[in-house]
Amino acid sequence: MAGTQGKPLPKKLGIKAGHRVCLLGAPRTIVRRLESDEVRIAEDLRHPLIDVAVLFVDRVADLERRFADIAGRLHPSGGFWVAWPKKKRGADITEEVVRRIALAAGMVDNKICTVGDSMAIRLVLRGSIRDAMAYRAEPPPVSRRVRRSASAGRVVRSGAGSSLHRARARSTK
Repeated sequence: MAGTQGKPLPKKLGIKAGHRVCLLGAPRTIVRRLESDEVRIAEDLRHPLIDVAVLFVDRVADLERRFADIAGRLHPSGGFWVAWPKKKRGADITEEVVRRIALAAGMVDNKICTVGDSMAIRLVLRGSIRDAMAYRAEPPPVSRRVRRSASAGRVVRSGAGSSLHRARARSTK
């Protein structure tokens, strides 16, 4: 690929400091090239949101089986790389097959490169879906605790002003 020959592998894959990276089925040489102090690399899907996922497969059946699980754990703005061997007998994966599976899952491809002896294609969520999935990246809102008074059947909110509520409740008895 033009323009990617001299680039280091983390830069090719879009890996930045602080990213959570998941390598699935990766050769040891690739894992060693990506390891650094600034990047957390896992070889399973324990993290709830993954910034960059790289899946190495050589059969379409393996890709179909794992695709939904990986895409479901991907950060809305994250990238999912599918890599397959360039020249291996029995490998039935092509760019077109990966694109069709991705399109059915609401993803599109936006980059292609080589990773060692493999071809890789980067998949991302479509823009409209990415906006809808943005809630996954934000922490859940903190709700105010609500305490119910057993005797009065009224709702008493805890927090600011709760001592005033208790004083009023005592004075009306």
